[in-house]
Amino acid sequence: MCLVALDAKSASPKIPSELVETWDYESFTTLKNGKPFGTVHFQPGQWTVAFNQDGTWLMKPPSNVNPSGLSGTYEVRWHDLDMKLSNGKPYNLFHFKIDHDGKVLTLEDRKTSIIANRE
Repeated sequence: MCLVALDAKSASPKIPSELVETWDYESFTTLKNGKPFGTVHFQPGQWTVAFNQDGTWLMKPPSNVNPSGLSGTYEVRWHDLDMKLSNGKPYNLFHFKIDHDGKVLTLEDRKTSIIANRE
């Protein structure tokens, strides 16, 4: 039993410092059967998400999508980003990677691929 508990803890590393940032969405691509199906491109500042060191996040989508924005908490497990809303309900589970010397964030799930740049 003890070994299982230790293994579970080791699967939750600290929040990577390179993720802590405000990210500016560049594109949002819908996937169908793992292939791009349609892409929307954004202007700088049009859609942002901030990941804070304390495990909270704040998203500011375009005002026609959600004028008040979204916020909540997140946990990182290896390269998985588990985002929950402020009320504790699940928001999304993304696989993430950071490329180009820490300047580009990719968030992917089965249905979407999001590319964002450091603001």
